[in-house]
Amino acid sequence: MIYCAIIGDIVHSRQIENRQAFQDEFKQIISNVNEKYSQYIASNFTVTLGDEFQGLLTNTHMSYKIIKDIKKRLYPINLVFGVGIGEMYTDFSKEISIGSDGPAYHYAREMVEKAKKKKPSICYKSGSIEDDLINSLIYFIEACESSRTKRQSHIVELYNNLDSQKEVAITLDIKQPVVSKVLKNSFFHEIFVAEESIINFLKKKYDSI
Repeated sequence: MIYCAIIGDIVHSRQIENRQAFQDEFKQIISNVNEKYSQYIASNFTVTLGDEFQGLLTNTHMSYKIIKDIKKRLYPINLVFGVGIGEMYTDFSKEISIGSDGPAYHYAREMVEKAKKKKPSICYKSGSIEDDLINSLIYFIEACESSRTKRQSHIVELYNNLDSQKEVAITLDIKQPVVSKVLKNSFFHEIFVAEESIINFLKKKYDSI
């Protein structure tokens, strides 16, 4: 069976003020993620080294969505992720992701180290020729997102939450065409298509087996 291992690492964690309070919040967020996505998780996300966490999924296509959710919950903390797709050689526990071994985790470890050194912040590896295409798409997505102004980012976030240009316009007391223009200049639609392409590819290639 093919599994999807995710290893996440907090960037510049030593610079975080009030480390104990952050650790408590961090662990609670990981717990909430485990509960929300339980049906897709083979082994719960577990904090392993204080600043690092890992988990194992049964559904590969959910990896990107889960990572985006974790990044959103921990914003403005920066993180990098390594995602490995492959088999597992040892037994593992649903409750905790420690002590298991296999290519999925080997790939994830290799990719999180790569993500620490250079972009993108999310790197995939399965040993497939499509890996570079996925990582290039993520690089494109992150480049587009980093080019946004604070106002653009705020409007995009509101639109993601409200799913209506009209509602965003009412909330911000601006005209709907202004919202439409901001979404266009923020590469919203291009990013949406790129993310859907990643998710759909992973689903068709790995989760239909």
